[in-house]
Amino acid sequence: MKKFAVLSMAIFSLSFGSEVEEKIKVLQQQIESLKKELEELKTAKEETKVLKEEFRKLKLELIIPEATERYAGLGPAASKVYQLEKGVSIGGYGELIYENYPNKEPKSELDLYRFILYFGYSFTKKLKFNSEIELEHAFVKGDKHGYLAIEFAYLDYNFSPAFGIRGGMLLVPVGIVNELHEPPTYVTVQKPYLERYIIPTAWYENGIGIYGETQTLSYRVYLMNGMKAEKGKFNPSAPLKELRQRGSEALADSLAITGRIDFKFAGNLNIGASTFISGVQDERGNNLGTIYLFSPHFWWQHAGFDIRFVGVYMNTKDAEKITKELSTEEKENVFPKRTQGFYFQVAYNILRHFDTEHELYVFGMYENYDTHASVPTGYSKPKGSEVNIYNFGISYKPHPLVSLKVDYVREDYKDKKDYDVYRAAIAWMF
Repeated sequence: MKKFAVLSMAIFSLSFGSEVEEKIKVLQQQIESLKKELEELKTAKEETKVLKEEFRKLKLELIIPEATERYAGLGPAASKVYQLEKGVSIGGYGELIYENYPNKEPKSELDLYRFILYFGYSFTKKLKFNSEIELEHAFVKGDKHGYLAIEFAYLDYNFSPAFGIRGGMLLVPVGIVNELHEPPTYVTVQKPYLERYIIPTAWYENGIGIYGETQTLSYRVYLMNGMKAEKGKFNPSAPLKELRQRGSEALADSLAITGRIDFKFAGNLNIGASTFISGVQDERGNNLGTIYLFSPHFWWQHAGFDIRFVGVYMNTKDAEKITKELSTEEKENVFPKRTQGFYFQVAYNILRHFDTEHELYVFGMYENYDTHASVPTGYSKPKGSEVNIYNFGISYKPHPLVSLKVDYVREDYKDKKDYDVYRAAIAWMF
């Protein structure tokens, strides 16, 4: 009997031990399975985080595509009508600018420099009307304060992405900033000096022309009214400025042809050139001479960088005749035979390494130009024609359509007093 009891206990022990081992094995398998599931959950969590970030970026693009895409030589806000199949588009931009000249009187100025509205209408997917109305310096009073103007107003028919026709008042397609002039699109407080004094931005005339874009290039070619020299109306710091007719009862006995081409490369690099060739007429429509302007450029926006170069070379045939027409008995207004210059900008977004949509550009720009590199025989260069410009600053963008800018400018003239300028701006577009 005792033997039987001992045997029974031994069998029970073996059976119980076997069950425990099985349960341990099952538990171990369950633990391994749980570990695997935890790893999968961690991976899924990371993937979800990435997807959320991509969705957030996509959502932003869906909300404001009309304000971040450019079309056929226009700025983002000016391009809104091209994204409508039918109906009205409204956009605009503006800027408030503060400037301080420590060695001038008065020293400081705070100005609502520009307030602009775009109005467009899409008749069909292919036929568009587009316009820009500009108010400068808050209000207009007489001839000396403020400025109200139409900067462009035209009809556009697009046969295909590679070929379209437009006619009306058009922006001259020279340089970078004349067409793409909305303040949040450039980092400096003011437009580059070269694109204000040599290329007389904003520059627009009446005309008709063609344009188009492919995957590798874009182009624009316009026939426009020519320039006009009026007696006594001349600014030696900006030789072409007073020769613009700006669409108002423009004389067209002498015409102008202008165009540009841009080649697109990988890494968002654009390299191209533009030209403006125009007859210069007097107030009676008689031809005085011809202006030949050529401007190479490149623009690279990639990996946080915004690097730009614009050069200008202008030669004038019969500059002496134009000089005589511009001059008065009291003042000799010398029109240049040759004008030349360039600027180079490097800007970098230091916030691109952080998890934010904000942008903070630190930039430097160097400009060198001579408005009167050569003058007609028997005439002297005006003072201040040769200048070096040094510009350093920051541009903060809390939103793609808004920028807050601060910069310092050194105006270094060869033969007249130099100036330091401290500037700040609030700028927006929509």
